[in-house]
Formats: sequence, structure tokens, C-alpha cells
Amino acid sequence: MSFNLATVIREQATATPDKPCLNFLGQPTTYAEVDRRSTAVAGNLLGLGLAAGERVAVCLPNLPEFVTTYFGILKAGLVMVPLNPLLKAPEIAYHLADSGAKALIAFEMFTDEAAGATAELPEVERFVVPFPGSDAPVAAGMHPFGDLLGECPLDPVKGDIAATDPTDAAVMIYTSGTTGRPKGAELSHFQLYMNCTVAGELFGCRHDDVTLGVLPFFHVFGLSSVLNLTTRFGATVSVVPRFEVSSVLDAIEGDKVTVFLGVPTMFQGILGADRSGRDLSSVRVAVSGGASMPGEVMRAFEEAFGVVILEGYGLSETSPVA
Repeated sequence: MSFNLATVIREQATATPDKPCLNFLGQPTTYAEVDRRSTAVAGNLLGLGLAAGERVAVCLPNLPEFVTTYFGILKAGLVMVPLNPLLKAPEIAYHLADSGAKALIAFEMFTDEAAGATAELPEVERFVVPFPGSDAPVAAGMHPFGDLLGECPLDPVKGDIAATDPTDAAVMIYTSGTTGRPKGAELSHFQLYMNCTVAGELFGCRHDDVTLGVLPFFHVFGLSSVLNLTTRFGATVSVVPRFEVSSVLDAIEGDKVTVFLGVPTMFQGILGADRSGRDLSSVRVAVSGGASMPGEVMRAFEEAFGVVILEGYGLSETSPVA
């Protein structure tokens, strides 16, 4: 029996192709479009000669390209290695060498670090995702991300999702390295699927929910509890590249966010902001993790928003909710 986590995208694209999977800067991307683009990424990565089980490092902030790349890697039967885009060249180089990554997909703003990291790794294919709206030329030795979105040999009708074993690694996510150098935790397709399924069922995730996607997708909390969970239940992710209180409030109000997952400092930031004149009444579920929530912050937020904060605990190895 095979199982590939990327089937959640295909299922939603088949059931509700025109439903927004992502909202980013006021622009929706439908499930059908995420499905199409991720299939292109899968085919073009395999076209580079990558074999099943090989690693692809992704060094991106929260962008639609992160999502299509992620599901494309899974569709191809490859393993995603998400990295913090703020890592410096020596740190990226360590992760690439330790994971054995064959390709690196990085953000335009940090190409110097990506280039420095791969200077001694010429075998690593390098792709650059442009800053939204940018038409700057791609640095020497790197390929534009658009190359991964072109025509590819995979045909959705004939089957373009690799028949991976449920226990095959889907993601290699690096721990914080508190007891030494960061270590790669391998998370399987079925492990990730069950974790987001159980978490979503816990608070009754609905098809019409809109989840705030401000937790970094390169971190297991954002990847599993936001991105995987939302797509698993066919809801919509309101993508916010970084936590800035005004941007988060704009997203909650503009996209009618119903599910807010964050760390305690995010809840504190929202409580301390001027919210007068804003309609934030759409929020129905709040989940906190990553650190202990101070009691006074929890009580103040619950009173202000009329919701109960669900506090969770987890770690990278448990993908993540324990």
C-alpha cells in the first residue's frame, strides 16, 4: 500500500478546483493552480536527474512558491529540507552537506548567501524565487524559479504523484541544535498526515475556514499545523511573509481569518496594538505553541476576542504536536 501526502492537494483540486488554497497580498491561488504548478515542479525536478528519496533544500519565507515547491517535491517522491531563509552561507552549506541535498531553491533577497553556501558544492542545482514584482536578472550560476514551472513530462491523467511508502520520509526538518549542531529529523508522509488530521479534528477545522499563515513554513509548527492542516481539510491559508502586527491585523480583517495559530509573543503583539475600528470578529479558534503562554496574556486575549486559546506542545520529531 502506498501513500503520498501530496494527494491532499489533488483531492481538493478535484473536489473544489476554484476554491482559493492561498491568499497572498490580495491575490488568491486556487487549489487547481497549486496542483498544476506543483506537478510542473515535480516533473522538472525529476528532469534534473534526481532520484526518489533524494533531498531538495528550500530556503524561502512564506510565499506561494514555498507551497507549490513543497507539494512538487512530495509529488516527485523526493524529500523536502526546509531551511530558515535568514541562515548565513556557512550554515546553509552545513545543512546542504549534512542532508545530501541535490538542489537548493532560495529567495532573491538572499542569493548572496545561497551562492556562498554552494561555492564548494557545484553539484547542487540552484534556483532563485524572485521578490514579488521583481524583474532583476538572476545571478550567475543560478536558474530562475520559472524554469521549474515550465512544461514537464508528468501527466496528471496518467498519474503524476509518486507511489511512496507511508513510512518514506517526506520532510527532513532540522532541530534547533541546542545539544550540538542541528540534526535532521525525518518525518514520514503518514506521520505528517495523521498529525495534521488529529490536530484539525481536535478543534473542528472546516472547509470554509481561513487559517492565518504567519508562522514560518520552514518551521515544523507552520509547516504541519498551518499548511498541512489547512490543505488537508480543504480550507484557505492567508499567507503573511513575516510577523508584523499591522500586516497580521490587515490579513485577519481582509481575509476574514477564522483560525489563528501563533506563538505567545504574537498574541502579546496583537493585544498591544491599536485595534480600534477593525473588524476582527471572524476569529473562532486560537492555538498557541512554541513556548508557555503567560496566564495574563491568555486571559486578556480570550476576553478581547471571545475565544478559548488551545495551548499545544510538540517537537520537530513528532511533526510536531505531541
